[in-house]
Amino acid sequence: MPQQRTAFETLDQDGPLLGPLVRKAYRWYRDGVQSRLALQGDPALSMGQFEMFAQVDWDGTSIAELARRMGTTRQSAHQAVRELVQADLLEVGPDPSSARSKLVRPTARAADRLRAARKVLVELEDELAKRLGLDRVEQLREILGADWGTPLPRDAG
Repeated sequence: MPQQRTAFETLDQDGPLLGPLVRKAYRWYRDGVQSRLALQGDPALSMGQFEMFAQVDWDGTSIAELARRMGTTRQSAHQAVRELVQADLLEVGPDPSSARSKLVRPTARAADRLRAARKVLVELEDELAKRLGLDRVEQLREILGADWGTPLPRDAG
């Protein structure tokens, strides 16, 4: 049975576009991590929570910076942070460099969850190497880890 492609992917008959393929690979990893963590009794995160959680620095990140990194509004970032605070994965505290600002930091529970997720990611990479071959996985790692520079500017015209 041929692999089904979305309407967007089939507009160009030269083959699938890289963007949807990268998103598909990301989802494969995300879904694998979530399902394996769920088997260990760890509740799944929503897509927004998962992405927010991945953007927080250990020493703290402002809501404005989190919103910028995620390409979303401050209101959306606040909502995701609130949900992760309720799940005891993030905490909000003072910013030592600014009395008016607060920083979002991972909790100790988050560190435990990140260690578990990292272990699962290693297992998933091992599985991917079995399915695709170690050389191809190493090539993929090299390509994705390369400095791609900034995207081309939009046409001002």
